[in-house]
Amino acid sequence: MRGCLASIRYFAPSVPIYLVLDGEFSLGSLEKTYGLHVVRKKNIKSKILREQSFAYGLTKMVALWEAPFEYVVHVDVDAVFWGNVLENFPKGEWDFVYNEPHEVITDFIHRTQYFDPNVIFNYIEKFPWEGNPYFNGGIFGCRVGALDFDEYARLLEVYHKRPQAVPLMDQTILNIMVFRALHAGKIKACQTHLQSAVPVIDRKELESRFQFNLDGSPKLWRQPTMIHWAGGKPYKSNSEAFSAPMDYFRKMSMRDTGWPSFIPSEYAMKVDEFLCCDWPRHVLKNKNLVKKLIGRH
Repeated sequence: MRGCLASIRYFAPSVPIYLVLDGEFSLGSLEKTYGLHVVRKKNIKSKILREQSFAYGLTKMVALWEAPFEYVVHVDVDAVFWGNVLENFPKGEWDFVYNEPHEVITDFIHRTQYFDPNVIFNYIEKFPWEGNPYFNGGIFGCRVGALDFDEYARLLEVYHKRPQAVPLMDQTILNIMVFRALHAGKIKACQTHLQSAVPVIDRKELESRFQFNLDGSPKLWRQPTMIHWAGGKPYKSNSEAFSAPMDYFRKMSMRDTGWPSFIPSEYAMKVDEFLCCDWPRHVLKNKNLVKKLIGRH
């Protein structure tokens, strides 16, 4: 989250950031430093969203109906801006903007990252699904309230009862909703370049595309983009990851939020990962283990 927030503020300093949190944990100095509009489950008006749309991949969907803006641009936190990506959005009126195709969608990718038509249409009404430019859900723009909330509620019900029919939760649901509405003429939607998905770009190309100036600042690519680690994350514990852009903004965030300057940055990032990722994961794992042992899980 640190790197993502720092990169947004660096390239788009005046844009409001609306952060929906799944949990009651503290953000510490991040909230004040980056001027965040923080929303928690208890703040959500819709009972359906409160009770069914807070989980990995689904929390982001809350903003599509309850954000206090006319338009929202969703950004996954495992990503950083490399230029002001907001400049890539079209002028004028639109309901939804999604990323241009970032890879060839084979039958396997379609079934595992979007939906299997032989499965999903057992639970929802069929629509013209073939040949659509399905998109990765790491970044997109939406006019608040443009998508059909009742359809979202039905898809949530399918997911909770038949999760195998909704392989990537938010990404599956978004693509179904957008292309059904687009074919029905209910929304105005279009595609543009929004992101560079790390897993589908060669390592040498990544290193060539995302470099730094002599003064250490980001050297912009031919157009603004969002670098999205939609797979292996750029943690310091993952030595194989292409992580330089994320490292840059994580270090920036640590400086912005008052991490002691005498702590070497590489060590500080490892400590940060332990406190924010590893430790909570171990606590949850042990909590679930205890529940199983006492028969409450």
